[in-house]
Amino acid sequence: MATKLNEKAILIKVNLKKWGGTKVDKGLSEEIADKHGVLAKHFSVSKKLTNSQNLKEIKKIDGLIRTDCIYSGAGYRGFCHAWDNQGTYLLPVDAKAKFEKRFAEYRDARELYVRDFVKEYPDIIDEAKDNLGSTFDISDFPSLDDIKDCFSCEVIKSPIPNTDDIRVNLSKDEIDELKSNAQQEHDAKLSEITGAVVDKVQGVLGHFSEKIKSGETFRDSTIDKVIDLCDVLPDLNIAGDSKIHNAHQELMDIFVGNDVNANTLREDKDKANEIASKTDEILDDLGGWLND
Repeated sequence: MATKLNEKAILIKVNLKKWGGTKVDKGLSEEIADKHGVLAKHFSVSKKLTNSQNLKEIKKIDGLIRTDCIYSGAGYRGFCHAWDNQGTYLLPVDAKAKFEKRFAEYRDARELYVRDFVKEYPDIIDEAKDNLGSTFDISDFPSLDDIKDCFSCEVIKSPIPNTDDIRVNLSKDEIDELKSNAQQEHDAKLSEITGAVVDKVQGVLGHFSEKIKSGETFRDSTIDKVIDLCDVLPDLNIAGDSKIHNAHQELMDIFVGNDVNANTLREDKDKANEIASKTDEILDDLGGWLND
């Protein structure tokens, strides 16, 4: 049976909103321009309104939400596939529980930093008066009531449109054409997603093999990414691609079945090279995916 994306995944948008803590000052731009006899449009002067550690931590968590929850490329730990250029991502249903658990952990930690930031906000304004001197402008700062609304962290979910459900007042031939076009787009997206999963496998395993064969001392994260891949790969393979399935089974046998860890491979070079050769075989098998 052909895979239907609307049965295998949902669409999500992750809304991460925060107060920026900076402000473009057109007045300062004009002062610099006048001083140097040039046009103000060639300058953009930004004021840093705060050095709040809480705000820095919020920004850091936002980055981790993207890399550890959303992005699923070779260098990331997320669960989602790109859907469009508007910030929408496809989340496989099988990965939904893992995504929500990890996202909730980051969201809860973020909320604590937001709470502490709001508490310190009056002091932040007072410090800005001293730090910014004559360039201080109270209008650069939202009110205490409004600053709370400058932060949000939420997931907005929506279903993937059903290519069979096209309800318009057109002739049967026109409706059939629309359905055919929608199905072609559906199939192209599915192929794109499967290709992205293959790219992730190739990226993670290729990096692992390269580090082993170079003889370099590698970090624990080199192995951790492979173990993470073993855990998430079936969830990302929404098309049920047989080569990805086989690659996962082989990875489980090589790494999980043999309880492989970074210390073992660093100490036993022969074992490390043997495992690197096995991962190369997996890469060879995946290399012909697009030609099948």
